[in-house]
Amino acid sequence: MSIRGGNPDWHATCYIAVKTADQNVEEVFMGYGVGEIAKAGAGKIFQLDVVSNNLANAVTPGFKVEHYYPGLIKDDARSGEGSLPGQSSIMVDHSQGITQITGNALDVAIQGDGFFTVQTKEGLAYTRKGNFTINKSSQLVTQSGELVLGDRGPITVSGGNIEIDNAGRVVANGTEAGNLRIARFDNVQSLSRVKEGLFTDSGDAKVKKMDNPEIKPRHLEMSNANVVKEMVDMIDIQRSFESYQKVIQTIADLDKLSVSRVGRLA
Repeated sequence: MSIRGGNPDWHATCYIAVKTADQNVEEVFMGYGVGEIAKAGAGKIFQLDVVSNNLANAVTPGFKVEHYYPGLIKDDARSGEGSLPGQSSIMVDHSQGITQITGNALDVAIQGDGFFTVQTKEGLAYTRKGNFTINKSSQLVTQSGELVLGDRGPITVSGGNIEIDNAGRVVANGTEAGNLRIARFDNVQSLSRVKEGLFTDSGDAKVKKMDNPEIKPRHLEMSNANVVKEMVDMIDIQRSFESYQKVIQTIADLDKLSVSRVGRLA
């Protein structure tokens, strides 16, 4: 451990020698006080919540993982050394998960871009979760009860022999009941996640009807979470948080040391 320079604000010029993962010793810049390091630690706690949610939904059909970005801001006032915690952000990874055969006639997966359109109490919503069912009114609904929409509104089926083909056409006992309304978005990152695998659009995502969707009947799109990656991220978060704790403790020890030395000089 060393303190460099004659700056009385020693928190801005403090370096600590630490061992990295490959056991090499590196000097880590400690350009900030306890409060700023605590903010970084709080960000790691928030990131842990995100990773934990991804892991919890690793087998949820249609689930899209989230990635946390801490948003670092360069601190030019301190000679460009180090970064301050800035505005963090979370982005949803809308890449497609693997599709799995289920054999269920009411299970469908979208190949490529697109979302199923559903009607909720709050308005339209969109989902990749295609494990549908039939309610008491013989309407096609999600597992949480939202109406699945077709080109002409809610899809009502009668009879027990229901099939959905690869164009999204819903047929019951040989009679067409409707076509699944598949939406696509010019700016998919503007969608807002709500509940039960649903997303809503405030208008910024720019919804458009998808004319020729590719549907996989009797399949489900699974979560796009990579369990191994999420576990590695969780371990990295834990190690980073422990490092922040050690840095805070070191600053506290240096505070005590500086106070004792000032006392002796006085």
